[in-house]
Amino acid sequence: MYDKIECAKRLKHLREVKGKTQREAASETGMSVDTIRKLEQGKRTPSVMVVDRLREYYKTTADYIISGIREEQHDTLDKDNQLIVDSVIERIKKLIV
Repeated sequence: MYDKIECAKRLKHLREVKGKTQREAASETGMSVDTIRKLEQGKRTPSVMVVDRLREYYKTTADYIISGIREEQHDTLDKDNQLIVDSVIERIKKLIV
């Protein structure tokens, strides 16, 4: 399930692992420092466009950014949990359109 605070922690962790400051990440992704800061503080929910940009920048998946599920975990999800993950992703998409 989507959790804004956990998503924020993942984004901060991804940036730190890449060895970048918020200013560098903002500059290299074409976003503002304020946007990066608010995403990492859990004060802002990333749009689909932002998730896609960050996914590419951090070389990860949208699923990992949104729900913390790594690609290799998809195969281990049972059918009910996969339906929940898919449902959450669809709801997020509808909220930002």
